[in-house]
Amino acid sequence: MAKRHPSLVLLSQDHHHGLALALRLRQGDNALLTDGWTHDRKEQAKHVQGFYNEELRWHFKAEEDALFPQMIKHVSASSSLIESLISQHRQLEVLVRRIGSSSGTQLEESLVSMGQLLEQHIRSEERELFPLFESTMPSDVAEQIGSKVKGIHAKQTLQERAREN
Repeated sequence: MAKRHPSLVLLSQDHHHGLALALRLRQGDNALLTDGWTHDRKEQAKHVQGFYNEELRWHFKAEEDALFPQMIKHVSASSSLIESLISQHRQLEVLVRRIGSSSGTQLEESLVSMGQLLEQHIRSEERELFPLFESTMPSDVAEQIGSKVKGIHAKQTLQERAREN
């Protein structure tokens, strides 16, 4: 990934984790198993749900509360892209719920669909939205966005620590 504006670094790091998951989901039985990943689709489903609860829902919140409203306000050309990205957030949430209640062929299809949509979504943000942000967002607004994203990530970290204790 390209070097990102400091306000986008945490979101871009999240994207890295999301792309790794998307790749494994799309690869299915061909995924490498060097890091604890499994070919067992039920275990993958548990992993997807954990990833959503621990990372993805916070990531969506950071984008929808901090980034997207300011992009629409300051970069009118971003509104249709953001509308599409929010729609993808909802589609991904539906897939996570479906994965949690599926088995057999439906689970297999849902996991692959999740991997495909997650990758497409991340690539759109990294290749379209973030460059638009970096080329047009006023620096003072960009800093405010970065602070808000950091605050949301800090809440996520606190909740993770609370669960561990």
